Amino acid sequence: MWAQYQKYKSVRQKLDKVAPAKQEQFEQRHSADLALLDAAVRYLDTLKASGESITPKAWRAEVQRLTAEKEADYLTMRSMREDIKAVETLKKTADRLAREGQTQRREEQER
Repeated sequence: MWAQYQKYKSVRQKLDKVAPAKQEQFEQRHSADLALLDAAVRYLDTLKASGESITPKAWRAEVQRLTAEKEADYLTMRSMREDIKAVETLKKTADRLAREGQTQRREEQER
């Protein structure tokens, strides 16, 4: 949310500098940006009221840590998918061989 706040803070500053006659038009053109800024401000105010410190440096570090964990989990998931495919292939082959074996036994019994 800090990045979102930083990104749209300039839009609010521009709105404050616009002449009062043109503020409504500016708000209409940038309504989405202002809404995102307001959401970020509400979120950060909630954190501030709860007593949690707002430290963008710590948040960036946490984002990097979580991104690294996500990438590691993705690699694990990818290897699991490959293992599952291999097991499914083995199961299909075993089922096919079992069916062929049953067919051969029937043919031998009929002779």
